[in-house]
Amino acid sequence: MRTIFSLVALVTCLVLIPINVSYNLKFVDSGARDPLSMLTIRDVGGNYLWAHVGMVYVVTAIVIVSVWFHWSAMVRLRTQFFRSPEYHLSFYARTLTVRRVPKKLQSDQGIKTIFDSVQVPYPTTAVHIGRRVGNLPHLIETHNNTVRQFEQVLVRYLKGGKIGKKRPTIRLGGFLGMGGQVRDAIDYYTCVL
Repeated sequence: MRTIFSLVALVTCLVLIPINVSYNLKFVDSGARDPLSMLTIRDVGGNYLWAHVGMVYVVTAIVIVSVWFHWSAMVRLRTQFFRSPEYHLSFYARTLTVRRVPKKLQSDQGIKTIFDSVQVPYPTTAVHIGRRVGNLPHLIETHNNTVRQFEQVLVRYLKGGKIGKKRPTIRLGGFLGMGGQVRDAIDYYTCVL
C-alpha cells in the first residue's frame, strides 16, 4: 500500500500540479485565484482536463500492476510450499479444524458422520472433538498472521526467483516508520514462529 500511494502521489503531483498552475496563470484573473487553489483542479477547464483524465488511467494502471505483481509472487511462494514433501508428510497438513458444529453432532462419532456425509475424497483416520481449547484460537490467528508477514518478507527478498542483495529488515516499535529498533526480518520471523 505504501508503494502504491507513494507512486500515485509522485506521478500525479509531478504531472498535474504544473498543468493546474499554468492554466490558472494563463486563464484565471489574479484576484480570483489564491496559491492553494492554483494547485487544484477547481478552476481548470477546457482541454487541460484531458491531463486529469489521462492520469486516472495511469493511477489505475499503477494499482493493477502493483496488485498483480504482489499477488502473483505470493501465489508462487505458497505453491512452492504446498508442493514440498515436508508439507505432505507433516501431521498438521492432515489436520482440519471444524468450528460451529451443531450441538447434536458434538461428539467424535458426530464429527465422523459429518465427514462421511460430505464424501471427502480421502478417508478420515482419526476424529476427535476438542473442548475448552482456551487461548488456542487466538494463538492460531496470531501464528497465521505471523506466517503471512513472513511470506511477504520472503516475497520481497526472493523477488523473481533471485535472492536480494540486502537482507530485509523490520522496524520494531516506533511510530509511522520512525524510531524503534531495526532487526533482520528473516531472523525475527523464524524466531517468532
